[in-house]
Amino acid sequence: MKSSLSLAALSLAISNVSAHYIFQQLSVGSTKYPVFQYIRQNSNYNSPVTDLTSNDLRCNVGASGANTQTVTVAAGSQLTFTLDTPVYHQGPISVYMSKAPTTASAYDGSGDWFKIKDFGPSFSGGQATWPMQGSYTFDLPTCIPSGDYLVRIQSLAIHNPWPSGIPQFYISCAQITLTGGGSTTPGPTALIPGAFKDTDPGYTANIYSNFNSYTVPGPAVFTCGASSGGGGGGGSSPPATSKPATTLTTSVKPTSTTTKTGTTTTVAPGGGGSCSVAKYAQCGGTGFSGCTVCAAGSTCTKSNEYYSQCL
Repeated sequence: MKSSLSLAALSLAISNVSAHYIFQQLSVGSTKYPVFQYIRQNSNYNSPVTDLTSNDLRCNVGASGANTQTVTVAAGSQLTFTLDTPVYHQGPISVYMSKAPTTASAYDGSGDWFKIKDFGPSFSGGQATWPMQGSYTFDLPTCIPSGDYLVRIQSLAIHNPWPSGIPQFYISCAQITLTGGGSTTPGPTALIPGAFKDTDPGYTANIYSNFNSYTVPGPAVFTCGASSGGGGGGGSSPPATSKPATTLTTSVKPTSTTTKTGTTTTVAPGGGGSCSVAKYAQCGGTGFSGCTVCAAGSTCTKSNEYYSQCL
């Protein structure tokens, strides 16, 4: 028995050490609520979801509404998702919503989802910069119908390029009751799973080679007043975070391209400059041409041929 308990403890310790980041805390306006009070808690020690056909892509592994409370918020309110540690994998952050047929706690997320915010890369001076932060803030739409919703935030990590590597989804869902809404039916919509395919340019993008524009996977962002429910933007810009924000830059060649519909940014010509890679950010790998000097207190450590990280 003692041996079994020791092995179990060791297994738990290893799982916790290998854990990644997780969106675990919700704020409404300036009010920050306790961890997992209104966010469904996952059961996979923050390991990413990688199967594009899995229902776990909705709210994460083991994340149900059974033990999660639902917070009442007014349409147009500002929400913030805060992580246990800042995002340290390159890739876009996206926010989705799905209206529950009854209550948010009973909803499995099998209905239609619409996107309300993308946090994508910016391109300037021959470099791509990702918004890797400790929290993400956005505004709820004012025009959608009142009722219970799941609000889903997703970090799509593309630091290990497809097909040699598999992109990773870090996901959490909050439960809200929206009041004071309008009568607009949001769109475009998509089902999850189904919204993301291994042929999407934002899924297959190689950030280490000829990376000069990017299209965030999934449907276009819905905004109130848009004629077809599409378009970019939606919500406020990322705010300053309570934890230090991490900004990663990747050198790219200045070119101009045209991409598919979605949230797209294009590189602007320019020069580089001195650099220092923050802890947890990328510092090397096959095809990587960004900064390789880690900030004081961290060392560039190889994970695989495509990815080295300051640890």
